[in-house]
Amino acid sequence: MTITSKNPTHLTGVPATLFISLRARCLESLDPKGIIKDERSVDIARALGCDITPGSESFFTQVGTAQRTVVFNDYTNDFLSRYPDGTVVNLACGLDTRFERLDNGQVRWFDLDLPELINIRRRFFKEGERYHYIEKSALDFSWLDDVPKERPVFITAEGLSCYFTEEQMRELLTRVAEAFDFVEFAIEAISPFMVQHTNKHPSMKGQEAQFKWGIKTGREIEDWNTGFHFVSERYFMLECKKRTLSIRFMCLFPFFGKSMKIFLLRKGE
Repeated sequence: MTITSKNPTHLTGVPATLFISLRARCLESLDPKGIIKDERSVDIARALGCDITPGSESFFTQVGTAQRTVVFNDYTNDFLSRYPDGTVVNLACGLDTRFERLDNGQVRWFDLDLPELINIRRRFFKEGERYHYIEKSALDFSWLDDVPKERPVFITAEGLSCYFTEEQMRELLTRVAEAFDFVEFAIEAISPFMVQHTNKHPSMKGQEAQFKWGIKTGREIEDWNTGFHFVSERYFMLECKKRTLSIRFMCLFPFFGKSMKIFLLRKGE
């Protein structure tokens, strides 16, 4: 298919933002200096007719998304090193390719997203004995009943929490903690500063979706008394400092360097 559009589908609002991540992963994969090589995403983008020509996405978004991918890979692989046959739930999976990249032959994996997004995924990823779809919103808590409880569970929320309100995040964490005896939850979050300046984010210009919630550090979650405790945190833009002089310079300013983080929460053991 000819590459023509930044959004080659009927998707609007938050669902349409999946193309920001897809395009960024593709551009990084095609960049000789890229830190990830996700050829599957490139194939998907081209099949959909998504514009992945150089410059079609902000370079900061490209680099940040790539490093975010690395951090989520690290957290997921760490969990699987301890619980090889554990269960992974990828909330708001979009067109993410993580299962294909990290499958260890034992993990049971659930990709969750809205039905209209899962319909697109089905063109490229087939369910199997250990790989399943959940066609629901992350805020439709009946999905908790779809996930088996007998194994340790690892949940990821990448590019999701910023579109929720604080009240929705509190309820999500509380419900998850109540549902599982042992669960780890890796969450990407932006800063309150970024929430106040959604339209200044280069990749959010022209998007219907708006940022709603941010947090300075994942440590603040412990004060919510949801049942989770804070384990660790990585400010992934700070990990990009060696990439270019411009990023190194911008990271001198906390509003940029600490604007995005991924933190790990745990309940049990």
